[in-house]
Amino acid sequence: MKRFFLLVFLLGGLLLASIALGRIGGGDIKYTVKRVGEVTFSHDTHVEAMGFNCTECHPITFVTKEQHKVAKMIHRRQSQSCGKCHDGKQAFDLRGNCYICHNREVK
Repeated sequence: MKRFFLLVFLLGGLLLASIALGRIGGGDIKYTVKRVGEVTFSHDTHVEAMGFNCTECHPITFVTKEQHKVAKMIHRRQSQSCGKCHDGKQAFDLRGNCYICHNREVK
C-alpha cells in the first residue's frame, strides 16, 4: 500500500512539474548575423502579446525548432520567413526598421 501511494505521489508531482514548466511559445530564438547584429525572435511577443497560435506560423512559414531553418534578409523581399507578416500591412515593415530586430552591441 505504501508503494501505491508513493507511486501516485511521484506521478502527481511529475504531472504538476510538467504543467508548471510547460509553456506555449517555445522561448526566444537567437539568430547570429554578421555585421548587422544579433536578432532575437520572441515567441512571447508573437504568441502571448499578439495572440497567434502555433499553426499560424508552423510548419509552413517556420519549421519546428528541431528542424531549424535559417532566416535571411532575402527572405523578407520574397515574403518568406519574417517578411511574410512584416510587410508594412500586417505588421511593421522591416525596411528602415533594422534597430527593432537587430541588436548590435556597442563596444
